[in-house]
Amino acid sequence: MQKPNLSQSLLKDYLDYYDENVKSCGLAIRKRHFEKIPTPQSDVQKLGVYFEYMATGYCHDPNNPPQAEISYKGTAREKMAADYERATKSAELYKEIIKKHGIEIIKYGEYMNHDGASGISDIRAKWNGEECIIDLKFTALFDDKFNDYGWHTDSLVYKSKLLLQPIHYKYLIKKIHGIENIPFYFFIFSSKDPEKVKIIKTTIQEEHVNLHEEITVEKMKRYINYHYNNPDSLEARPNYIRCKDCAFHDDCDKRADVPLIEEIYY
Repeated sequence: MQKPNLSQSLLKDYLDYYDENVKSCGLAIRKRHFEKIPTPQSDVQKLGVYFEYMATGYCHDPNNPPQAEISYKGTAREKMAADYERATKSAELYKEIIKKHGIEIIKYGEYMNHDGASGISDIRAKWNGEECIIDLKFTALFDDKFNDYGWHTDSLVYKSKLLLQPIHYKYLIKKIHGIENIPFYFFIFSSKDPEKVKIIKTTIQEEHVNLHEEITVEKMKRYINYHYNNPDSLEARPNYIRCKDCAFHDDCDKRADVPLIEEIYY
């Protein structure tokens, strides 16, 4: 067991865990964040990492950079898989946008850590004379209005999970670099159409960052300390659909292999 920092991923998992409607699995939180059990990347994650690497040249493991998947490998029809071809084109579009907007890159993949809270920004840059953070998204949910992680622009104000990232990173930058309310931009690229991209600036009210610092961060740190000292309190919550998609499914003796009975009261 290791005591984790409060990252945005742990923050989201905790919010799901304590949400009466979602009730995510505490055992998965324990394995992912406290026991640090590595899990294989999904196909979607691999594609996103490849896109980011082709766009920025940055990857977490320089000795093992992501590679494109190849279709019809070893045959005369061998070529880059269609998903990876689109990712390559989107990466070239990113480079064109950076150049035309005159964005000066300060750092890729910056690890930020302050008093038990942490995060990794895709890009810290200077744009129009001021420092900013740019986060890259390569997604099939480019204009999805109803999915919690969909990027339909007008509905983003109702998607608190997506807006946790700019709030958390603004808090970290403020503490580490002393920059108040640093501009935060999402660059959203469609994984289905390499010509589709949009730039979204998140204008966060100062009170949200202050509440994050004074209430959310401190509350979540207490959860971390409690669960570190009482790991069994992170309860397994088997759910057939959720268990099927869980990275720890094969090694979990608490998993639901068939649908469980759910009860409603009227």
